[in-house]
Amino acid sequence: MNIAHLRKIQAKLSDEKSLLRFVLIIVIIISMINYVSIQSIKNNERNIIVPLNQSSQFWISANEASELYLTNLGLYIVQLWQNRTPANTEQNFAKLLELVNAQNYPAIKKSLKEKANLIKRYNRNSYSFRKTKAQINTKTKKIIITGVRSRWTKDGKKPSEKLRLAIDYQINNATFSVTSLIEEKL
Repeated sequence: MNIAHLRKIQAKLSDEKSLLRFVLIIVIIISMINYVSIQSIKNNERNIIVPLNQSSQFWISANEASELYLTNLGLYIVQLWQNRTPANTEQNFAKLLELVNAQNYPAIKKSLKEKANLIKRYNRNSYSFRKTKAQINTKTKKIIITGVRSRWTKDGKKPSEKLRLAIDYQINNATFSVTSLIEEKL
């Protein structure tokens, strides 16, 4: 009798063990599906930003952004990079360096420091930049802004130069960063 009773208990335990294995497998499958869904949402999420002075929306996602967002950031970077006087150069370049990618930071900092030293040496020079055209290439991750740079000295305005400014960028986890700044005279 004890053996028959033990076999019934063993059969019930075996059934429970099989049921627990089945439930564990189902829970693991559900967890994997949830993980994939969360990663998909995370990578495809877009933050819609509507500033007070902007009539249209611009957005940034995990690794891309709208052309309006990139254009506005490009114009801000150009303002910091090209509109400078001996008094505001270091402040503008410091703000610009906040947007630079960590890997490219030393090279860009060195370049900007050389320009700042040159501007300090010729204390009466100031520069202003006027945009004529802005282009965005999202495939190559490049913002190209064409315009005219004017130089002012104590003797007045010097002849203007046409420039093409290329800003290479990357977007990781919805964070924009500059990877290179290229200035080309036309």
